[in-house]
Amino acid sequence: MKHVKYVLALLLAVYCWLPEQAAAIEAQKDLKIQEVFRRYGKKKNVTMVELSNEMVETFSMTHYKSITIKDDRAALQFIRLCLDEDQRGARKIKEVTDDGGLISAYYQLPGNKEDLNRFILFKVSRKGVITLVYIEGELDSDDLITILFTKKDL
Repeated sequence: MKHVKYVLALLLAVYCWLPEQAAAIEAQKDLKIQEVFRRYGKKKNVTMVELSNEMVETFSMTHYKSITIKDDRAALQFIRLCLDEDQRGARKIKEVTDDGGLISAYYQLPGNKEDLNRFILFKVSRKGVITLVYIEGELDSDDLITILFTKKDL
């Protein structure tokens, strides 16, 4: 009997976990940057963050995922290729290049659903740290800028 309860609890946990994972995969399925998260997400010198539903709902988001990669030229080249493809059809809010290479970008992509906005943020620091962020939700670009650049007293 104890074994049956354990199996049922495990099946229930998997059942609850799968829709959340399917939604996360669905969020970026048409974007090339999803390959960046898949390819580099679990490597050394990489930090990947995916916020839970409770956290993203606080900011009118449905999905938030970021990856930070320390000083990896191959990853930088790959990310730039992915961004080049994903930015087609996007509203370029900001792009900064240096020596012919993209070092900062902020794109608003067409949403998959009405009232759903999608954003890609990208930056390479002077120390070579690469940051790539994907955000999806009801917030607009002004809301996103407010969230990113408003200092909060803690």
